[in-house]
Amino acid sequence: MHWLAFVEDDIMMVNGSRSMKKYKKHHLKLTLFGKIFFSFLMIALVAPFTILINTKNQFYEKEENEKYTIEIEYPKLKNENVVKLTKEYIDEKKQEFINEIEGLDNSENFQYDFKTSYEINEDDSQVGVHLTIFEYTGGAHYIREDKSYYYDKAYAQLIDITDFLEEEDSLDKLSNLAYYYVMQYSRDNNLGFDSEMVKLGLGNDPINFEHFKFTDKGLELLFPPYQVASYAAGEVNITVPYDELVGVIKKEYLKNISINDKENQITKRNLKEFSNKKLIAFTFDDGPSFNTNKLLDNLDKYDARVTFFVLGSRVNQYSKTLKKAHEMGNLIASHTYNHKNLFKLDKFQITSEIRDTNDAIKKVIGRDTFYLRPPYGNINSDIKKLANMYTILWDLDTEDWKYKDKMRISNYIVENAHDGAIVLLHDLYETSVDGALDAMERLKKQGYAFVTIEEMALIKNIDLDREKSYHSFSN
Repeated sequence: MHWLAFVEDDIMMVNGSRSMKKYKKHHLKLTLFGKIFFSFLMIALVAPFTILINTKNQFYEKEENEKYTIEIEYPKLKNENVVKLTKEYIDEKKQEFINEIEGLDNSENFQYDFKTSYEINEDDSQVGVHLTIFEYTGGAHYIREDKSYYYDKAYAQLIDITDFLEEEDSLDKLSNLAYYYVMQYSRDNNLGFDSEMVKLGLGNDPINFEHFKFTDKGLELLFPPYQVASYAAGEVNITVPYDELVGVIKKEYLKNISINDKENQITKRNLKEFSNKKLIAFTFDDGPSFNTNKLLDNLDKYDARVTFFVLGSRVNQYSKTLKKAHEMGNLIASHTYNHKNLFKLDKFQITSEIRDTNDAIKKVIGRDTFYLRPPYGNINSDIKKLANMYTILWDLDTEDWKYKDKMRISNYIVENAHDGAIVLLHDLYETSVDGALDAMERLKKQGYAFVTIEEMALIKNIDLDREKSYHSFSN
């Protein structure tokens, strides 16, 4: 049975063969059966392209049918080792996706979905790739999975966050810093993170810090949904400034920061004037307060500058006073936020007490502080590691809070004064301020100079150690 007839005009026969000289017209003439057959043929040819798309090259792959869509972007990298790792991982996740949806009852006839994306961070020594995979296999939302690889070019091997850390306990320090900045992120964005979930997601395990990169501002950490907060919060990105990472991250990775804190120290005075004098540091805890202003108004009489260990909870209320104290050349330091006993707090609470105060201070005076006086003097090696600051205690305790007696305070200071002494006072009380000023009046006649903790260390050429506690700077 014929289904196709070919009709042509002006055909010329040459040597027993048919040759087409020219056509006035030519056309295909279909029989009825041919028309039916041709229709089915076209459906068979076209239909697969309406429900199936296959696109694949070295870096991009797309497969789409009536059941699912798979769209993959493979990282474009010169490093064959990382290319191989990322491809193997993506292909493995793709196969897991296909295996999973084959066993699902898709009674609602929705389309399953599998998509990937990536971000590359590369420099002369390392290459890092962050992969993100989104899968939809039913339910309220996509499932997200993140995977990062970091590869050391020189040693031709995989590395992780621990290869960038300074010491064995640095991961614990990073964990606490991350907790602080995640909770700050929550407050800034009114997200109300559950602190216990955050703590769990930031435990002392390298896998919790798998996604990171070094930027101009600091160490950027990414936490996917569900690690520190609910899915609705999305991914959480924080940046820990480099000045917070001294002693945590290896020095060669700290950008735009001086490792020597002395270069960050400031003083408005010519310290050479005090090089041959006996030095004493008056320090004031628990402020600022109304009485702080009286102290500030009288310091110039004695060419004195002092150190304020302030409570973070009082900084905003007395911000003008604090700013004035700083601009005069006094040292502003931390006494924690709420004056809690640090021995009774967990490591995350300790970090918050210290970092909240440091942030409050910096917002007012525009400068970081490196100095901490723990409430009640309660300090140990673990707290020092968490604080990563210089611990300043005292050797002359006036007990001014107890007696509130101007002359008793003054007499105690004068009778026990010595070169390098650190005096403990509280500027909450007017009697303490008056007693300090009276002692300065008397000690100045004995050849003493009144300096901040920072000035004392500079004049005596003392390189402070974050692992030590300083009760005085006596020789």
